[in-house]
Amino acid sequence: MTDTIISHREMRLAETVSRQLTNSLARRKLTPAFSSFYVTRLAGMTPLIAVLDTAKLGDHSPYVSTDLLHQLSTDLGGLPVYLGNHSGIRYVVLLSPLPKLPHKVDLPFDVPRGKLAIGVRFTGQPVLLDWETFLHLAVLGNTGSGKSIFLQALVSQAIRDEMQVLLSDIDQTTFGTLEGHPNLAAPIAATPQDAFGLIEKALAECDHRAELFKSLPERPQKLSEYNALAIKQSREPLPRMLVILDEASTVLTSLGGAKGAMGQALATLGWRGRKFGIHFVFAAQEFTKDIVGPVRDQVGLTLCFRVRNGQMAERMGCKGAERIPENRPGLAISDRHGPIQTYFIEQSALGVRQSLLPVVTEVEQALFTRAAKETSWRLSIPILVGWGQRERAARQLLETWELRGWVLRDPQRDNARYITAKLAEILSNRPTGQTLSNPVG
Repeated sequence: MTDTIISHREMRLAETVSRQLTNSLARRKLTPAFSSFYVTRLAGMTPLIAVLDTAKLGDHSPYVSTDLLHQLSTDLGGLPVYLGNHSGIRYVVLLSPLPKLPHKVDLPFDVPRGKLAIGVRFTGQPVLLDWETFLHLAVLGNTGSGKSIFLQALVSQAIRDEMQVLLSDIDQTTFGTLEGHPNLAAPIAATPQDAFGLIEKALAECDHRAELFKSLPERPQKLSEYNALAIKQSREPLPRMLVILDEASTVLTSLGGAKGAMGQALATLGWRGRKFGIHFVFAAQEFTKDIVGPVRDQVGLTLCFRVRNGQMAERMGCKGAERIPENRPGLAISDRHGPIQTYFIEQSALGVRQSLLPVVTEVEQALFTRAAKETSWRLSIPILVGWGQRERAARQLLETWELRGWVLRDPQRDNARYITAKLAEILSNRPTGQTLSNPVG
């Protein structure tokens, strides 16, 4: 334990908590192989960090389950228990009260490609998820709690990453400005039956992608592996897909509940979709008791904005969400990261094409502009190296651009890579962009 500015009371509490964590794991027939405990001061808080020796654990999944985190918190008398952001398995137990979160945080424009920005933690750290490892998401919240704005921020980022989206909006108040958007894989569902059709469409896409995966002798196990192999064989890479089922409880209840056709379809999509880059979000004001279990089985992260039902929030791993004040829209409690101020986006910006264009960095902008002026839109590793890029960085840039559909090999020009019409359109819609003529495609 550290001897930084920690009170005697906190040190005694830390020692008690350390023993209780060890006993709690042992009672559940889990190995309490803690390699170290330490206490520190962070952003005005005093957390205890309990580090497990993962080499001694075997299967790691029981140690990081949301159920276990909830049980550990209960054993500790309600002290919040979170998973640390570092590699390995670290339990973070707060020994002091939480500091206040900001009331509003705008969605950053520079979220790295392949990342999903959720919000800001009480430490000031952003919560960023990888689409590659993204587990399905459950979102709960009353009217006015910030749930809809959060869903809009998710869709905005998905479109910016050039994903296809399937949206269900029974109340027709969340995604109306996206009607007819080119990234929609189907019209926005406005009835439970239409929502069921979206899930069937997503399952059909799983079938389609399964056949494409099997057609490759290497048998890829995830979307990034398939796309890397597809590009080498001059095949079109597959985009990720985001499915959002707003008012999910209403839809599920009207179609037979968790055991009905819709419930079964969602369960199937849950275990099939992730491999093929198809992710979904359950969103509702609340879940009935018979729906909570099946939903929790399918999701890897739960966010609860202000809710009415404290028991439901507790069952979803978001204890205390019923106490979020009405004047704190956007504030949510997660089952993995604790309290989060989720990112804000103006609804008026959601349907504006300019705001949803994929991110082109200043470096990329300069390279594309130079290619237009000096190489007749041709790009290669030697060209990029000649312009100051390291060879490894140049290779990564070209691979990334091929995945985005921004450059393509042209069989009529020695199979060299050229800027595509898709990138030309993106650049021509930017104030600093340059309209390119004669791109590939």
